[in-house]
Amino acid sequence: MLTLEMLDVAIGMIFVFLLISLICTAINEMVEAKLKLRAVDLEQGIRILLNNDANLTKQIYDHPLIDGLFKGSYQMVNTNGGTKQKRYAAGSNLPSYIPSKNFALALINICLPATSNGTSQFADIKNLLLTIDKISNTNVRRALSSIVITAGNDVNRIREGIEDWYNSSMDRVSGWYKRRVQKIVFFLGLAIVLFMNADSIVIFNNLVNDRPLRSSIVDAARRLPATGTVADSTSTSKIKANVDTLYKLSLPIGWNWKSNLNSNKNAITNYNAIPLFANDAMLYSLLQWFLKITGWFITAFAISLGAPFWFDVLNKVMVVRSTVKPTEKSPEEFSQDRQKAKS
Repeated sequence: MLTLEMLDVAIGMIFVFLLISLICTAINEMVEAKLKLRAVDLEQGIRILLNNDANLTKQIYDHPLIDGLFKGSYQMVNTNGGTKQKRYAAGSNLPSYIPSKNFALALINICLPATSNGTSQFADIKNLLLTIDKISNTNVRRALSSIVITAGNDVNRIREGIEDWYNSSMDRVSGWYKRRVQKIVFFLGLAIVLFMNADSIVIFNNLVNDRPLRSSIVDAARRLPATGTVADSTSTSKIKANVDTLYKLSLPIGWNWKSNLNSNKNAITNYNAIPLFANDAMLYSLLQWFLKITGWFITAFAISLGAPFWFDVLNKVMVVRSTVKPTEKSPEEFSQDRQKAKS
């Protein structure tokens, strides 16, 4: 196969993965907007950061610097037999993001308040450490002691130290969320793949052997906006638009599709779309279903990588294609070159 044709096949596969990924992303974001799982993870991360101190966590969320970020009030999370903290209820009004500066200032105000005469505890590091020693929460006490000793009497460095402590913990929270979302997207994608019968192996075979199909997909990929495709794909109208695009391209997707490669042009169902069991060829039938299931899982795994990933890959491959295409010559040009060489 020529280089340009190989690139077109790659563009076709990437474009299909991108469209289905956009559908999964949109559905996942709609579920996230309802359940607010980011907020749940953030609250759990803060509780772990504060050594599962429910009272201190409530004080942080009730502080004006934090309370102003969400509606309603923070409700204490009950323990499960006193051994394991339950997760905060999904669908709450807690904030999905708390700036590190807000958290640091709130914690300083709660744990290191000003003296009764209004002077700051930060005036003397010795008095400050004595104040920290009175904090009952072990994690907070040790963390603040280390930060204060490192920062000295510099209140800005103390605040920055608390911000760094908070940010490092939030990196872990972000990791939780990303891993869970990837699992959700995989299983959600698998469900969509089964519903749409999006088999990577069948799609690849059709792209390799069907030039008009390749050309139509490449044209559609070229018309894809350079920006905004991923960001504004969370509405139901966008989901429908991406589904319609997949079917309008005459891709071998769905449970009832025709193919230009099918020898029986009048047939509605294609053997590749719905593998049938034949008593006289049971081994071959099992092989076809094995390939079908493998193709489904390949598609599900691919779309679990996310729409931004495939959008970036598509842009890079399109750039490569634009540089390769001008250098390729048509058969007529090759024949003229040979005639010139003979003369």
